[in-house]
Amino acid sequence: MGNQVNKNNQSLGFLLATISMAFLFSISVAYAGPGENIRLGRNAMNHNHPNLALTHFRKSIKEIDENPEKYVSEKLSALAGLGYAALWVGNSHEAEYTYTKGLSLAKGLEDQKTMRVGLARALINLGRPREAYDVLKPVHAMSSDTELQSAIASALLGWTSVADKHLLAAAPHGEYLGPRWQARLYQQTSNFIYFPLNNEVNVGYHYSSDSDHNINQIYNAGITIPGSGLGDNILSPTQWYVGVRQTQINDRIGQIGISSVRGGWSVPLNRDWQYAILGAISTSRNWTFGELKGQINYQPSDSWGLNLSVDRAPIRTVTAVKNKILVNTISMGGFGRLRNIGTFSVSYFHQAFSDGNNRNGVIARITPEFYSFSSIPVSLGVQGYFRDYTSGYVPFDGYFNPHHYMEALGYIIYVQKFSPYSVVRLYAGFGSQTVDGITTPVKDFYGTITEIVSRNLEVSLTGGYTQVASSYGGGPGYHRSYVGANFTIPF
Repeated sequence: MGNQVNKNNQSLGFLLATISMAFLFSISVAYAGPGENIRLGRNAMNHNHPNLALTHFRKSIKEIDENPEKYVSEKLSALAGLGYAALWVGNSHEAEYTYTKGLSLAKGLEDQKTMRVGLARALINLGRPREAYDVLKPVHAMSSDTELQSAIASALLGWTSVADKHLLAAAPHGEYLGPRWQARLYQQTSNFIYFPLNNEVNVGYHYSSDSDHNINQIYNAGITIPGSGLGDNILSPTQWYVGVRQTQINDRIGQIGISSVRGGWSVPLNRDWQYAILGAISTSRNWTFGELKGQINYQPSDSWGLNLSVDRAPIRTVTAVKNKILVNTISMGGFGRLRNIGTFSVSYFHQAFSDGNNRNGVIARITPEFYSFSSIPVSLGVQGYFRDYTSGYVPFDGYFNPHHYMEALGYIIYVQKFSPYSVVRLYAGFGSQTVDGITTPVKDFYGTITEIVSRNLEVSLTGGYTQVASSYGGGPGYHRSYVGANFTIPF
């Protein structure tokens, strides 16, 4: 009897021990720890599931932060995985934050490289190539991927000679040996800098028509030749341009043409200063006059910059050209960027017309940071736009000139990037304009696309419809449509 009781007790003890072990095992499975989530995150990325990878890496970070001293070695792996997955789905803000945090923890050179390359990719996506290039400086010669990202950043900054050297280091034999997506980036960057490093033929056309029956057709043709002089050619060659332009203007009272011979150049002075000058000698019937476009920019960082521009041009209406009216414009302003908030810019302009009129005004823009969609290279944003000016007396007719004009519009902006260099931008603006005290609603729609079709052709297209006033006309009921195309062919 006693033996039977002992056997029963032993069986019961064994059963309880088995149940306890099973319970503890189930707990250990339920709480696998950050290492298991890191493994699951990597597995999700290997099977092309970046959103699932994000979930696992975020869980691992949360678990690590609950006991940071225990999981020191796992922290960098989790941050590297989270940053990579965030870039994959287009969440560049989270990627920037993650890689910045990882960079502060990275001690070894290889870990430093991983964090710096990821951070540079995020900064490039956020429109901050100067900061990306500086982040890569300590590691840019370490490997082909560091050289490639340095090339992309410098190409976007307009430092084409610098970008070319980085590309050569990334692929000394002209073929990038690395992941397929990096090889595509290498080829896209190579095509992008091939154009300014070689001679180019430029051909363009512009057409516009408004409700006052003013029609403009502009034909451009020219050659751009890279060379030396007048700037820092270690950064980029001087772009010398010579070409011709033919403008045809038609309205209710007749038609008139303007023929121009044009020439100029553009080049960075150094890493902070860039400038461009384009002049022309133009004729229309018995009138010969000079035109000028000049611009100089100072931008020491991605966070702020200043600019100054001058412009001398005719007003493209039949009456204004017959009356030989030129307008001389000087504009000065700048922009500032509040990190993870947005960008604002403001400029002041003064216009002196050859008929004795003077105009003073301001333009301001506020653009919050864009929202990016997961898994697709599409971003949506908004922009606030404001323009206000006051004009004087006009002795001649031929252009729109209220005493006081003001407009305020809000834009919805759609951006799709096919590469860092091929971008579609679509704008839809709604607001109001006030012309000498009379306020009316206005709409403004336009779009741009720049695409490197191949190593032998770049295409830029523009088009739009607007009710906003221009120098050609304005006021209640006014509207204008326009399209333009430019083709660049290197040789």
